[in-house]
Amino acid sequence: MRRLHGTPREQGYYMPAQWMTHESTILAFPFGEENWQGGLTRVRCEFMSFLQQIVEDESTILVITPMEEESFHETQRIVKQNWVNSTNLHVVILPLDDVWMRDIVTIQLISEDLKELIPVKWKFNGWGEKFSYDHDCAVGYQLIEIMGINNFFDIPIILEGGAIEVDGKGNGITTRSCLLNPNRSGLNENEFSQIIKDFFGLNKLIWLDEGLVGDHTDGHIDMVARFTPTGNILINHTHNRNNPHFHILEQNYKQLSREFGSSSLICLPLPEQTIEEAMTNKLPELACANYANFYITNHSVIVPAFNDPADEVARSIAANFFPQHEVVSVLARDILKYGGGILNCLTQQVPQKRTGAR
Repeated sequence: MRRLHGTPREQGYYMPAQWMTHESTILAFPFGEENWQGGLTRVRCEFMSFLQQIVEDESTILVITPMEEESFHETQRIVKQNWVNSTNLHVVILPLDDVWMRDIVTIQLISEDLKELIPVKWKFNGWGEKFSYDHDCAVGYQLIEIMGINNFFDIPIILEGGAIEVDGKGNGITTRSCLLNPNRSGLNENEFSQIIKDFFGLNKLIWLDEGLVGDHTDGHIDMVARFTPTGNILINHTHNRNNPHFHILEQNYKQLSREFGSSSLICLPLPEQTIEEAMTNKLPELACANYANFYITNHSVIVPAFNDPADEVARSIAANFFPQHEVVSVLARDILKYGGGILNCLTQQVPQKRTGAR
């Protein structure tokens, strides 16, 4: 493997939008009762439904940590899984500390002519030294080798994939609460803005002040606002002033309105009943329940559901802005409740190389 020098933008690479055709999706099988606060069995059942939807749509690389292969097959038996496109599933055995592939593995860039794929390996520190990360730091390099990629960028700066949202047309959104947090790289906003523009191929980067209250990532943007292929932005919003996220989401809406125009913003409801239950029963992770953390495959948009009255409302709203995709709901209540992340957090897409114009 060869480390490239310079910046991706000056060499003609950029990060495409998530709805660009994928070569594959990378995920990891949940493991470790201590990682999941005693809810591992329930988490695995939800995960398998999510995994099956992705495998039906596209090639999938599933990382399983050593000694957990039998657990994976046992979970398949428990949920009575019927793999329609089982040849799409490619299992690799690699040690991990955690499963949130959005933040752990490389971020894939593609050349302007769409003919070459280049990974960028950012530094990872367990979301600000909150969790162990020795194995997670290594798995990105190991997957580059497994995927047969020869060249890559290796950046000694802390950045997680969930902290950046791009539209593939030169626009990006992030949050100060995460990337400028003292527990990350210690860079100032101007320094980080230039780095992000150079390494994601952006012309415009919008900094929101904060993400969701209590998000242990310190406020990842993929829990707040997402671009769509129609040119709209789906953004979490609530009119409930008692909701812990109300003031932050109001401020984010106003800021994105100034940058992109209010007509481009489409509000996603919050699962108010779920958040109220979380606050009442002191379940901090569940208080970050939201519908913006969806994942886009080649054929589907997979929207998280929480057994909440707003589940179908959110799915139907998202469906209006992904006209070329089937928009489906997959239950992710236990994944969030016991792990703190949702569906997009579990994934990392690999764009498909092809011939054509950007």
